Amino acid sequence: MKSRLLPGIAVLGVLLLVLSGCASAGSGDDGSQLATDDFSDASDLDEVAASSDADAAAAETPTVVEPAVTAAPSTSTPSTTTTTIATTVPLLTDHECAAEIPLEIRVGQLMFPLVTQKDLPAAAALAEKGMIGGVVLIGNPNAQIASDIAEIQNRSLLGPVIVAVDEEGGRVQRLAELTSELPSANTVAQERTLAEAKELARSHAVAIGELGFTMNLAPVVDLDNGGFIRSRSFGNDVDVVTDFSFATADGILEAGLTPVVKHFPGHGRGTDSHIGLPTLPNLDVLRSDDLIPFVRAVERGDLPIMIGHLVVPDLTNGKPATLSPEAIQGLLRDELGFDGLVMTDAFNMDAISATTNNADAAEQSIAAGVDLVMLGSLAVSEGTVAQVTEAVRTGGIDESSITESFLRVIETRGLSMCAMPEDIRPNLGCDTSSNCG
Repeated sequence: MKSRLLPGIAVLGVLLLVLSGCASAGSGDDGSQLATDDFSDASDLDEVAASSDADAAAAETPTVVEPAVTAAPSTSTPSTTTTTIATTVPLLTDHECAAEIPLEIRVGQLMFPLVTQKDLPAAAALAEKGMIGGVVLIGNPNAQIASDIAEIQNRSLLGPVIVAVDEEGGRVQRLAELTSELPSANTVAQERTLAEAKELARSHAVAIGELGFTMNLAPVVDLDNGGFIRSRSFGNDVDVVTDFSFATADGILEAGLTPVVKHFPGHGRGTDSHIGLPTLPNLDVLRSDDLIPFVRAVERGDLPIMIGHLVVPDLTNGKPATLSPEAIQGLLRDELGFDGLVMTDAFNMDAISATTNNADAAEQSIAAGVDLVMLGSLAVSEGTVAQVTEAVRTGGIDESSITESFLRVIETRGLSMCAMPEDIRPNLGCDTSSNCG
């Protein structure tokens, strides 16, 4: 998995656990065992090194005998130097640390519901229980939004969650009254240079970041091929769209937020998925242009991808791509080689909600290879977690894929489970009297 995390964070976390007395494992609510170490605290290492038992010393602390180096010949007996080699404690991998987290909480971190500002106190309560990994704000918030977001982050069980918003510009913008209005992508491509587009995206991302948002659901990399997207696209030329999309993404990244490219495999030829399920041409047509910006995004490797509610007749078997293993695991992950974060478009759109409830859609999309499911409302989060967790326990979804998705979500948030703060362990069902890691 590609990760922007510093590997030293995980190493430091484990070493701190060893030094503070992490000897044995506790159990999570689902029976998952937390990490074990061979030593209960740092003094054990000293005791091994100082042991007078020759057999134990030979097993645990090998010695090396070397002739002493002297400046001139001497009649004295040659001295010896003893080098003590301390036994190293195996470091846990990210997967091992993640697997220690109870299954229900790992599943909960894949929930990414839509919320309005008035929902944020309830969202904070769910974040405190580990039942959501982030939220997507809709509606038009007021100036209280910064403190409302801060409350979620302060209470979240596993560190700061993703707080996302659609700030594409033009007709898709939530925060204009609190920041500034952005021109549409089409206008930017026509009137700005790439450097200007990048700076526009950066300065706006700084402004929304100051409100507490951590992700901007932009840029749109769909081509304007006459369908619903139109001015939300940078145009219908593959190179122009790719160049301006990447400049926009770079600006967002420079501001410290996460951009998202959307809507795979290309919404430019489709109708409005808010009011129906669009059907695109066959895959060979999409490969000729619509899919190309996504292929380049995969090659770039550092941008999350949103899946659109789009039927591709010879690929998705009549399902929207968001629920299709052929589209996500098959095309995006296996064929194109994408190993980054994948999320769905919103489940409140008619393309999904007209035929499928949120919990069923989430179960299908996670089984298909999605990491974050954009639920239609906060109210369905806990029920969806319960259904997906049960699907894992009964074999419908591979638990290793849940752990993989959990890690992608955690890493997108800049966190590491191997450096998990000690003060959250009791909330994970870890008995601190057992010195669990």
